[in-house]
Amino acid sequence: MTDRTLFRASAVALIAAAMAGAPALAATGSPAAAAPAPTTGSMSAAPSASPQTIARAGKALHQVLEINHSYGAKLAHTTDPAGKQRLIASAKDKATTAITAQGLTVRQYDQVLAEARQNPALRARLFAAAGLPAQK
Repeated sequence: MTDRTLFRASAVALIAAAMAGAPALAATGSPAAAAPAPTTGSMSAAPSASPQTIARAGKALHQVLEINHSYGAKLAHTTDPAGKQRLIASAKDKATTAITAQGLTVRQYDQVLAEARQNPALRARLFAAAGLPAQK
């Protein structure tokens, strides 16, 4: 799975879980997401990302979600397979630009999202930075 696919899937899973009020984030279909959640103290462990990185990832997440929303509507109204592929490529490029504009690599962004799936405190900080409602 490429970095672009992982960050897109992670962002979609994060927002879907936030909107549904799910207690845990949805799986993204990636091998890492398929692994069982740790049952030890790692769920409350301090995040490895700095507060600045989490804030930047939250800002990027907000922008990526807006891009996904915008392009999702366009994709829903496009029937031409080549047109859909062009829209997907454009959305991925814009999402990558949104992430790198925050001073992060796609890999760093993915790492924060992956850690947020396992760490409720980090997830809450990430959602706050993205302007998303807190999970219940």
